[in-house]
Amino acid sequence: MKKYFAMDLQRFAMKNEDDKIKNEIELKEEMKAAIESGDSEAFAKVQIEMAKSIENRILQEAKTAINEDMRAINEDMNDQAVMVKRGLNPLTKEEREYYNEVIGAGGFAGIEKLVPATVFDRVFEDLRQNHALLSEINFVNTTATTEWITRNNDVDAAWWGALTAAITKKLEMAFKKEKTDLYKLSAYVPVAKAMLDLGPDWLDRFVREILFESMAIALELAIVAGTGKDQPIGMIKNLNGAVVEGVYPDKVAVELDDLKPETLGLKVMAPLTKNGKRAVPMVLMVVNPLDYWSKIFPATTFLSATGTYVHGVLPIPAKIVQSVAVTQGTMIAGMAKDYFMGVGSTQKIDFSDHYKFLEDERTYIAKQYANGKPIDNDAFLVFDISGMSTPVV
Repeated sequence: MKKYFAMDLQRFAMKNEDDKIKNEIELKEEMKAAIESGDSEAFAKVQIEMAKSIENRILQEAKTAINEDMRAINEDMNDQAVMVKRGLNPLTKEEREYYNEVIGAGGFAGIEKLVPATVFDRVFEDLRQNHALLSEINFVNTTATTEWITRNNDVDAAWWGALTAAITKKLEMAFKKEKTDLYKLSAYVPVAKAMLDLGPDWLDRFVREILFESMAIALELAIVAGTGKDQPIGMIKNLNGAVVEGVYPDKVAVELDDLKPETLGLKVMAPLTKNGKRAVPMVLMVVNPLDYWSKIFPATTFLSATGTYVHGVLPIPAKIVQSVAVTQGTMIAGMAKDYFMGVGSTQKIDFSDHYKFLEDERTYIAKQYANGKPIDNDAFLVFDISGMSTPVV
């Protein structure tokens, strides 16, 4: 490991921590705007800028580690707890062999070996842990899978009685196939020689962060408001509406002026039971962060008899999730399991000729394939909460 830390990384240091944070926040906003506007060129450009920001941050963190006592570092690198603390996952034998091959080749070009599936598994795990919305929905890693079987809630899936031809046909209707290889999301990965020189552990972290940041924003936007044209169908879309050039229309938002029991019972819980055909044990409510703090938080926070505040108090069984993908003044409600999102990958990172940088860098492209949609048109309700009143505490 020592040879990977012999280089001087001072020139890669960012000006300060505040600049780094501000830069990545701004880049995420630009990435979100590019996706929403459908500007693929702008999206690719900001992805690469995000990759450079991540690269600089990781190189700076590696430099900080180098400035410690070298002997202690070499000893610590054998300590899994220390590696995890630094964001370095202990690599499997297959992962280490793969990254060493990439380093030996000077990049991903010409590497026929597939990225180990365990790398993508950790990316999906990180997505779930760090994005509240993705942790709630039926989010499935379908790498190497082109179809996924889901349950059709409109049909019973089992019967007592003789298995006649009619019953067999009805049973077949209880399930449906979802395609997971229709829509492609590309992540551009510029890799400098300095990053390769850090070794397999740091390279793994860099690749995982690039995939994470590239997928997280795009997936969340698709889950909430995906148009259905070359992308998944979002929760706010009307599956029964007129599809124009592949784009599904938005649902008409129902006004929700307060969070009183009678209001939530009548407008949220009752419709989700599908005319009493199913029980609704828990509801997911998705709102913009600004609406959460200005409207939802005041309405669900109370001073208890003990003199302490309790928050998140609702008269219905519900979990509130914040998402920047939801427009201000809008709230989405439904059962989380009623949205299916399958995400896979080609498991290979290829060289891209579209974007070229400095002489010591090459740009690669990693492709993910995904498809997702609500299980039916009644799965999620859309509300207008722009006029919501909050009680005076």
